[in-house]
Amino acid sequence: MDVSYLVTVYNKENEIAETISFLQKQENIDPASIEIICVDDLSSDNSLSILNSLKAEDNRIKIIQNKQNLGPSKSLNLAANIAQGKYFIPVDGDDYLPKDATRFLLDSSKNNNTELVFGISKRLKTIPEKMTHLGKEEYHSNALEFCLDKKIVHMGFLVHKNLWLRSGGVDERVFIQDISLPIRLAAHASSLVYVNSVIYYLRDESHTNLSNNTDQQHHDRFLTYLNFLNDYDKKLSKDAITCIHDQLISSIWKIKRDNSKFAIFSCNFILYIKNKLFGYKLSKNEQKNWSYNFSAIDSIRRVT
Repeated sequence: MDVSYLVTVYNKENEIAETISFLQKQENIDPASIEIICVDDLSSDNSLSILNSLKAEDNRIKIIQNKQNLGPSKSLNLAANIAQGKYFIPVDGDDYLPKDATRFLLDSSKNNNTELVFGISKRLKTIPEKMTHLGKEEYHSNALEFCLDKKIVHMGFLVHKNLWLRSGGVDERVFIQDISLPIRLAAHASSLVYVNSVIYYLRDESHTNLSNNTDQQHHDRFLTYLNFLNDYDKKLSKDAITCIHDQLISSIWKIKRDNSKFAIFSCNFILYIKNKLFGYKLSKNEQKNWSYNFSAIDSIRRVT
């Protein structure tokens, strides 16, 4: 088995069939060498019924049905646990992988002898069937520092199964996987390739899109970087630590900015300015206090 597509699904009845259709029609790939693992996260619409209908016509589709709503992070790890492919490509249940993307990513991995290939994701109203090439690919021997500096916080990548296993996959303490997965993979990768091509398309509008909840985004961003800092502290370079503190403080500022008319008079803003002007970093005590503040936000979903 060459490739396992890991597809997370929650109330995607209007999108999931088209998403899977793009995976089924990948070009220059042996059809028997792929599998499509779909995790239905206890959808309340007809997503599961549609998945079962698709599976009846294509035995490459496998379905995991969650007994409770676990969120995308845990769901992705569940898919990875049963995946047989040499490579994984995670896909949200309402997004699109261009028909030539899989072959392109596999070739890039092989040609550069790397286990991790990132590309560009783009949100569009009209989805093209093929990739959009914007520039030459880049090889980076320091995968983590590139990932942190580039702020790679999206889907649209290929990862070798062995690298996924070494990294432990997604941080299940955080509801959304967009940030934790790229940096955890990069932390365990000896190199990565960044292709300056749009290899992943996001649907322009979806009522179930978690990116619509900015509080959720800021909360999960803060928690992801804080967990990562605590987990990998002794292994991180000074530059990596600086990037992480920048993101922590940025999250603290943005959660206030987006919820207050007078945000510039807040301690959040003062902290943000100190970071921008003087490279200020959070002390351990400050990390603990701000973590408590984020945990008190009631407008977000948390891992159960």
